[in-house]
Amino acid sequence: MRGIRIKNTLIAAGMLVLTPTAIATDLPPIRYDITLHMNGERLDTAELRVTKRTRGNEIVDLIIPRGPITDVEVQNGSLDTSEPGHWKLRPGPGGEIALTWRSARPAAWRTLEPTLAQSAIVRTDALVAPGPALLALPDGPDGQLAEVRWTVPGNWVVSTSIKEGTQNVGRLKNSTFLTARRAVSATQRSGDATIHVTALDPRRVDVAKVAEDIAAMMTKSVAPALRQDFTLNIVDLDGTGDGFALAMTPTGGTAYLPAAAPEEAWATFAMWTATIPDDTRIDPAFAWYTQGFTAFRVLHALRSGGHASPATLAYLLNDATTFYGNSPFRRVPNRRVVEDFAGIREMHDLPAARGELFALLLDARIRSATGGARSLADALDRLDGGTLSTGAAGEQDPAPALIEAVAAVGGGDIAPLYHRYIVDGQLLQLPPDALGLCYTIGTVADWAGWEVQHVFAKASCSGKR
Repeated sequence: MRGIRIKNTLIAAGMLVLTPTAIATDLPPIRYDITLHMNGERLDTAELRVTKRTRGNEIVDLIIPRGPITDVEVQNGSLDTSEPGHWKLRPGPGGEIALTWRSARPAAWRTLEPTLAQSAIVRTDALVAPGPALLALPDGPDGQLAEVRWTVPGNWVVSTSIKEGTQNVGRLKNSTFLTARRAVSATQRSGDATIHVTALDPRRVDVAKVAEDIAAMMTKSVAPALRQDFTLNIVDLDGTGDGFALAMTPTGGTAYLPAAAPEEAWATFAMWTATIPDDTRIDPAFAWYTQGFTAFRVLHALRSGGHASPATLAYLLNDATTFYGNSPFRRVPNRRVVEDFAGIREMHDLPAARGELFALLLDARIRSATGGARSLADALDRLDGGTLSTGAAGEQDPAPALIEAVAAVGGGDIAPLYHRYIVDGQLLQLPPDALGLCYTIGTVADWAGWEVQHVFAKASCSGKR
């Protein structure tokens, strides 16, 4: 997991990938009901109710919502709160548990607090929350089935990556939910995927342009087989400040914008995060390519299309180099990645960063060898043959075709580099000039001698695209 920070204002949790799981169809679904209680046209509170029929005297272990929450009440069963962060419910008559709680009362949200992107925002005109802030989710496999229903006034808008009906718990963990009295929305398509963008304040955000940009970036960067529906909710805050926060997953996210938030920056990050593929549909052996090269495609599209300044791109690039450099597994071979991909969070996140840096290394090599006439993008166009490769489970290893494509555009034989950095997992360090004239790469050692590369934009390029 890599956080996002702009001008040292806030670090927001941005989950870029979902943990691979199978749907456990033999378990009875757990049900959630979301009901808005109104005072006239103003939201007074949101009531959440969870019910589940169990087998025998089975205990249901729920993670307490990040809330804030009030008025917890058991309707059926008994509640044990002795373990911090958990509600453990033993079923009552009929083998069913039933529990309700309420959101906090509405409040004005004016500043970017450190926990904002993980909390439920309750206003008189809107409710916005990631799934874990709203729902008490089971502590267990993401493949468990869950049913969700909501009741809101007929004139209120609902924008969410949650399906009304049955889905797996993993989707709820990685979700965004917004309901509001007034909002403006726009929808775009990228192949079979639908991009839906909603903003609370139509005067501040061009939702049609944001949806169009995300769809365009997804089309350029993600293979059709890996694209999926994406919902972005944008919350305007009354406070001042030039920062913003994002909480993103492959299926949905929320952007939090104070009045002075830089539109280019948050739109760029929204596009960036929206195009990272869901890793439940890829082969861990090829994650270095599927995730890492997708990240490169996004960077290339942002850079070549003039969508982001060098300073913004430098931040994205630095995020990749520091994440890789700080990883305790940065030197493990790819076979270890495959073995521990699903079980160790740090190992799960490594191949995306490693593959992105490998792509940047190859791009610099091709540009140098061809005097700037060709780039890795040319090799990928040749490799894809008009369609984006996926590296999905069941597909062939993309490495041989990549090696051939790089050689065909003048980049020479990269097979030794592939084996050194991807197969064997040797430490990958970018050359100082790998990113072009507008950037510098420096290696910084901490107090213990641990060295990490950092990327900086040159001041002379700060106004260029």
